Amino acid sequence: MKIKILLTISVMFCWMGVSAQTRQWGVQDGLPTGEVRQIIPLPNHQMLVNCEGAFCISNGAGFLLVPCDWRQTYMLKHYADSLGYGHQWQGDSLLWLHDFYRIYLFDMRTRSFRYDIEERLRSLGKFTPSPETVTDWQGGTWTGTLGNGIAYTPPQRQMPEILENDPLIGKARGFSELNVRLADGRLLQRRGLNKIGYFLPETNRFDTLNVRLPQLNGYRNIVGACALSRQWVILYTQNGACMLNTKADTLAAFKPAESIGEYSDKYNCMLLDAKGNLWIGTQNGLFLIHNSQFIIHNSQIEIDCERVTGLANNCIRSLVMDAQGNIWTGTACGISRITPTVVNYGEDDGIPPVSMMERAACLMDDGRLVFVHHSTAATVFRPEWMSDGSQPCIPVLTAMYVNGLPEPSTPCSLYPPLPMSFDKNYLTFQFSSLDYAHPSHIRYRYRLHGLEDGWHTVDETIGLAEADYKALPPGKYIFEAQAASADGEWSETLTVPVTIRPPFWLTWWAKLCYVLVALMGLMGLMAYYLKKKKAALVRENDNRVNQLFEMREEARHQFANNTNVDPKKIGVNPEEEVLVAKLLNAIEAHIADEDYGVDQLASDVALSRTNLYSKLRNMLGISPADFIRNVRLKRAAQLLTVAPSLSVNEVSTRVGFGTARNFSTQFKKMFGVLPSDYRSSKE
Repeated sequence: MKIKILLTISVMFCWMGVSAQTRQWGVQDGLPTGEVRQIIPLPNHQMLVNCEGAFCISNGAGFLLVPCDWRQTYMLKHYADSLGYGHQWQGDSLLWLHDFYRIYLFDMRTRSFRYDIEERLRSLGKFTPSPETVTDWQGGTWTGTLGNGIAYTPPQRQMPEILENDPLIGKARGFSELNVRLADGRLLQRRGLNKIGYFLPETNRFDTLNVRLPQLNGYRNIVGACALSRQWVILYTQNGACMLNTKADTLAAFKPAESIGEYSDKYNCMLLDAKGNLWIGTQNGLFLIHNSQFIIHNSQIEIDCERVTGLANNCIRSLVMDAQGNIWTGTACGISRITPTVVNYGEDDGIPPVSMMERAACLMDDGRLVFVHHSTAATVFRPEWMSDGSQPCIPVLTAMYVNGLPEPSTPCSLYPPLPMSFDKNYLTFQFSSLDYAHPSHIRYRYRLHGLEDGWHTVDETIGLAEADYKALPPGKYIFEAQAASADGEWSETLTVPVTIRPPFWLTWWAKLCYVLVALMGLMGLMAYYLKKKKAALVRENDNRVNQLFEMREEARHQFANNTNVDPKKIGVNPEEEVLVAKLLNAIEAHIADEDYGVDQLASDVALSRTNLYSKLRNMLGISPADFIRNVRLKRAAQLLTVAPSLSVNEVSTRVGFGTARNFSTQFKKMFGVLPSDYRSSKE
């Protein structure tokens, strides 16, 4: 039975070694058929594949169909079996292809077929026969078959060894035992599942700690220990971790366990590297604590613990440091390198996708790494064997999808797509560095300039990366992508300009129309407001004029009908009241002087004759001479009423009339009666 198991394991590993050297691409990878007749390397490192008239192009992870309308291709007059399959480059962008029946013209710039063939054929030379096997830019070979697609053989390199029943396996498995040598010569060892103590080699005695430290009995299984210093050791178990002071034989809390516990409390391995960083492997993640001495001196505060991302499998079984100080881990499904970058190794690298044994990994004196993954089997390799040693080329845009559909202007065009309408704002970019030898080692990053500044990193790929952008607002963008190999820096940048046109109601001319309409509306509102304002002012002015007319009429009525002249009732504003008062005072002062006239009155009130005439005409509708005469007559009427002893002649003299006859005439004109009759009516 054991022999059968060993034979089965040996056959499995032999098959894995072969499959790591050769890959088969078929219909499941995007080939139209399994009959591959022609493979042509393109200048951008893509491979154009002819499956007997059905064409496809590589995208790093598989193949994309390139549409070709047979009806528009050039059909040969006779079956050309003697010519076979051939090709010829015209410049660096036009590729001529022929098979037994037709001639095709492939445009590298747009990565699509052209059909203006007949005129160009006249100047075309002889076709070069297409070889059955071609070599890509990395040195890998592509061989077409008649039914099994493409057989790909990557560039030759040293592959890991799968050892069976080798002494190295026992040595590596020895590292899984808890056996830590302390500074004073004692050995910290485990007996059973959760009993731990000191072994004294000189006395061959084991001193258990579980009696003095009963807290240890609460741990289900003490898995291992990692020495942080001459005094402190971390004990990690299947249900937690703690710190042991080997001098005072006391326990302290392992503070990082608080944050690690969010993912797992089952610890599988720990490693203190040459820089003093602590690596912690758990059942569900790898964690890193920079400067582990911080744990010892600051055990009462929270410790920053970084979870390592990008691993193909998060179940960490073992940790080992190579001669260059890089960290490697064995997981539940293979081996990964952690520093300087995370690289997951698989069957293409000769690493079997099996679970590694816990803590059964070591660095040999000759620089080889040993990872045990079976009781009698292990994978052995030198770190330099796993290095691809090449820098990735600038990524290629292999496809672009708009709203989930291929963009007609690119399935794989080198030219940027035409400006797109506003409703085509869900964009998907597919890009690849076209690393056919070890695609899983490539890391990508991308961003959409104009929308974001930071990069998005893609760690887990199979040779093809994808970027999705949904609900993009209208504008101009530049899609940027870079690639980096496991050992290299970032490549040059792939740039794809993209323009999304705004809807017509958001275009510049629409906005200009909005502004013009708004201005016209504003001008209309202003005109309406001014019209209403003007109408209100006109009404207000009319009211004021009417009011002024009424006041004028009232003033004239008061002046005409009252013998007592009141400046407040004659003037309609303070200025007129002051002027009337001055005029009355001046006339009263010279009322008996029959020679007192307009010129003297104008001089007394400091006005010109013309100005005085204008003001009195506006106020009372009379001339200054009439005003003087009317004031004399009103004064006479008062004297006739209050001084009955005065004769009409005496009243006439006192108010400045030269003759009684003139006085009586003027008085009757104003009051309608003679002075004597006026006196009689008032008695």
